[in-house]
Formats: sequence, structure tokens, C-alpha cells
Amino acid sequence: MKAALILGTQLFAQHPAFDDPDIDAFFFVESPARFEKMPYHQHKIVLVLAAMRHAAARLEADGRAVHRVELAEGLSFAEGVERLVGETGAEGLAWMSATDRGVDERLGRLCARLGLRTRVYPDDLFLTPADLVDGWFAEHPTPVMEDFYRWQRRRTGVLMDGEKPVGRRWNFDADNREPLPKGGLPIPALPTLERDAILERTITEVADRFAGHPGDATQFWLPVTPDGARGWLETFVAERLQNFGRYEDAMAHDEAFLFHSVVSPMLNIGLVTVREVVDAALAAVDDVPLASIEGFVRQVVGWREYMRGMYRAHPVLERTNFLGQERRLEGWWYTNEDVPDDLPEPVRTVLGRVHRWGYAHHIERLMVLGNWFLLQGYEPREVTRWFSALFVDAYEWVMVPNVMGMSQYADGGLVATKPYISGGAYLQRMGSWWSSGREAKESAFTDAYWRFLDDHEDQLTGNHRLARPLAQMRSRREAAE
Repeated sequence: MKAALILGTQLFAQHPAFDDPDIDAFFFVESPARFEKMPYHQHKIVLVLAAMRHAAARLEADGRAVHRVELAEGLSFAEGVERLVGETGAEGLAWMSATDRGVDERLGRLCARLGLRTRVYPDDLFLTPADLVDGWFAEHPTPVMEDFYRWQRRRTGVLMDGEKPVGRRWNFDADNREPLPKGGLPIPALPTLERDAILERTITEVADRFAGHPGDATQFWLPVTPDGARGWLETFVAERLQNFGRYEDAMAHDEAFLFHSVVSPMLNIGLVTVREVVDAALAAVDDVPLASIEGFVRQVVGWREYMRGMYRAHPVLERTNFLGQERRLEGWWYTNEDVPDDLPEPVRTVLGRVHRWGYAHHIERLMVLGNWFLLQGYEPREVTRWFSALFVDAYEWVMVPNVMGMSQYADGGLVATKPYISGGAYLQRMGSWWSSGREAKESAFTDAYWRFLDDHEDQLTGNHRLARPLAQMRSRREAAE
């Protein structure tokens, strides 16, 4: 007998093992140790567990042999696999290649110890096969995301008109940087989640077993099945994609989601595929501005796949600290309790959202949270660990390059060509966080911004994208002296 191990980040409606004639049974292992590696947000634990349980139930309903190790049994992942192998007499084990580094190797060693034959399916979480993305990065030792994105467009034919991009422009980013209008704008609500017995039981179990983790499982809000995820995606395309591009970088103190899809939590565990997401957006091309469709496609086909390629090509990203930042994260980042009174309003508000939802959209992650962490000198691996624990869509493959590189500039410019930092003026323009522009310019963000440039002048001099702010910082310093 040969069994397929279904991992919690690979819950596809059509997993390659389902059509493999050599597969006789399916293994699901719920290991509490996996969820205790970090203080993961309760919503992330609910999402993965409930989605796994639904995947098992779908297979059972189709008459397939399913063998499970439940969370309550308290086994480690390896112990769970070993127990299922012993119970079923399996002689071989198949699994889909995991995106995070080391998983395949550990499973391979476990199978060797148990004397099992193995089969590893390609990783289907992405549009680009691993060998192709590895080949591109091997040919581009100093990669640029825009080059990768154009390669992707040509390779896939997405938003292409022959050899030229649709609309005769590759990138509409310049059109996608507007703040919300002063009079406000109606923001469609996210879909309402319908809870079934599997989800209700999972929520209760997580709330009890992981009570010390951030978040409140009883407020869970995300779909946990492929059908639910597709419905979520369809609602985004119908109701929010229209305004997504124009207000992609906007923020609002009283609105957590704006026009974002919030599809990444489901995409990153396989409840929907990249192809499904892209096709849904492209189907709206006659009704939605091209700038919105291109901006959304760029996130999925460009940025997401680029981060995976960066992770594979540059293992050094996990341990870099170019700026020598050493401050440790205080406990209140994980609890949202006893938060300092002087924490700036944008950070306080977004931190509260993260604890409520396990989520904040990309510009709040980068220009509020990441910006503040960087300006305050926090150690980049500490920051990466926090994002990895608190966000429902966070996995090592995406958080290492995104936080260590793009957000915290710990790589010195490999992922992003400059640190993503700003004072209060930018945040005020994009989110109206303070009561006036003057208050924003006099905020702790602005003070920290100039101090950061002063403290790291030697390391940042020579970066042409920082030439102007560094010159301004020097003028301010000379005036003060």
C-alpha cells in the first residue's frame, strides 16, 4: 500500500495525489507542536486545522481511505506519520514538495528511517515551476522585480497582446497611489462566513487549547473550503476590484480592508490556486479599469512569485542584519496589552487590527508596522518572527524575503533598492492619521525618520534613491548645530 501525506498548506481541491493510481490512502496529521513553535494567532490555527479537516471530510465523502492523527492525541508530526504508517502497513509515502525550506528533507529522512519508498509531487502553490524560477534567478544574480514580472507576463501570456503588454504599458503603478477622497467612499463589506459543524468544533478546540495565543478564535472570519474561497474571490472581483488599483496604497484609520482581496490566507494553503485567482481577475477586464487588474495581477504573478524565488535563491536572507539593528521586541507586541502611551496612532491602530483579524493589508504592513520597526532599531529576525506568528497568511517562504529584505532592509538592498521608511507626512497623505499635516510633521514618526537617516548615514550614503533625504538630513543637522 502507498499513502499520500496531505500537508496543511496544500489543501487543494485537486491535489495531484487524488488522481495518482498508486495511492491507496491519505494521511492527515494534526500536531500541536507545529502550532506551538511560535505564538501563532488563533485565527491562523483555526484556518489551517479547519481546512485540513474539511479536506479529509471531502475525501471520505468520495469514498477514499482517510487516516488521521487528531490534535487531541498530542503527537509530534513525525510521531503522527510513524503511527499511521504502522497502523496501515504503508510501504510508500507520497507528498507534494513543501515551499518552506527543510520540510522535504525531514520527510525524506523520516521515510528512510521507516523504510518507505517515496514520491514527491511538484509544488503547486505557484504559477512558476521551481526549476524555471531557479533558472531565472541563477541568470539574474542582482535581480529586479520588474524584470521578473515582465518575464512572467511574457512566459504566461497574462495581460499580453502578442509580444506587447495590454494597454501598451507593463506597469500602472503610477496610477495606483491615490489616497481615499476627502468625502469618503463606500467600502463593500467582506463576505459573511457561514460556520458549519467542523468549523465550530475547530474554533472551540483552538480557543481552549491555544488560549494563551494572540487573537480570539471565536471571532474567526475566513473561508476554510475551496468553494468558500472561490466565492470570496468572486465577491472581491465583483465588488472591490474596480477600486483596488486606484486606492491600492491608501489607508484609513477606521477601515481595515478597503478594496483589498484578502485572498492570500486561502491562496497560501491551496484553497484557491494562482491560476484561479488570475483568471477571475482577467475575466473582469471589460468591466474594471486596466490599472486595477494589472495592479492586482502584479501582486500575484509578480510580487508573490518573486518572493518565493528570492527565498529559494538566497538562503542568506534568513540571517542578515546589514544595519546592525539589535533592539528586542517587547512582550506587548504579542499581547496588545499595556501598550505604551506614546506609541504613534498609526501603529497603535494597525496593531489592534492585527490582533483582531490576524491581518493588515500590504501598505499597513510595510509603511506603518515595518516602517516603525525599522526606524526604532528592532532586530530584523525578531520582526520576522512577529509577522510570522501574528499573520494568518504568513509562512517562512514569504516572510523571510518580504520582512528581512523589503521591510527591514536587513539584506542591504538585495530585495528592495532602498529602505521603505517615511516620516509622518507620507502617512498623513495616504491615511489622514493625525488631525493636521502639521501634527504629522511633528510626530514621533518624523523624528524617528530623521534620526534613522542620521544614525545610518554611512551605510546609506551611495544609495541614489536616498540622496535627497540624506542631503535634507544633513541640512537639518547643520542648522541644529
